[in-house]
Amino acid sequence: MIAPHSAFIDIRGSRRHVLTWGDPAAAPVLMVHGLLDHAHNWDWIASALADRHHVVAIDLRGHGDSDWTGRGSYALSNHVIDLADCVHTLGLDRLHLVGHSMGGHIALRFAATFPEQVRSLCSIEGVELPIMRDQAKAPKPYPVRLRQWIDGQRRDRQRTPRIYANVAEAAARMAQHNPGVDAETIAHLAQHGVTRTADGGWRWKYDDACRNRAPEDAHGVDLNEILAAIACPTLLAYGGDSWIPEPAADRLARIADHRLVRFPGASHWLHHQSRAAFLAALTDFFETVR
Repeated sequence: MIAPHSAFIDIRGSRRHVLTWGDPAAAPVLMVHGLLDHAHNWDWIASALADRHHVVAIDLRGHGDSDWTGRGSYALSNHVIDLADCVHTLGLDRLHLVGHSMGGHIALRFAATFPEQVRSLCSIEGVELPIMRDQAKAPKPYPVRLRQWIDGQRRDRQRTPRIYANVAEAAARMAQHNPGVDAETIAHLAQHGVTRTADGGWRWKYDDACRNRAPEDAHGVDLNEILAAIACPTLLAYGGDSWIPEPAADRLARIADHRLVRFPGASHWLHHQSRAAFLAALTDFFETVR
């Protein structure tokens, strides 16, 4: 893999960490990781794209080496404004946008809000949030969801991060939750995903408060409006064996120009499990929208 350049962007006194590859004058690709993940998730894909593109991967607020921003500040809209600020600061224009899982949800919203800035969009299992499906199956009034969110915020204040004796122990935990991902990939992600504690242990870098999703993020009505506002060609990637189901056809039909690619045998981290096939699909997609 090609080693990226590491930099920090100041956003109103709070730092966001970014990794960059390739010639800054080349066509830009912005990559957005998922929940509880980090920018190094893209190291393999970014390295392969670096000979043709200027690739930027961001650590979302509360993740990786970006600053934590405090409880109650991790709604999708908070991440979208960070993306907008980073795009502006870095001078990225007419970019290819790629997001995985929660990063896909963020990418959808950015593309809908700033259509003139996005050349193409790729969302990996990032159209419907699990909480949207839960809300559809068993609808709860907003005041109930808001109270549950507040109760969750209060419980989270009592949480303490899990401490691991070493990086290998953290990697084993990650492997347990991601069967089918090879050991080398797990080791790399764990190495960049943990930080040393004052007493010599290791903990994950992410802020635990990121887990408690804002009640507004469960609305499918807004999602329909978001999908309808996406003007660029859109690639939707899904793993054939993933726990994330594909959205219904009538939902996807709201995206004017989209194609869906399935990766048999892959699960939610399909860009690791079917890396070569995903990279081929992504590069072919980029070629069609030059």
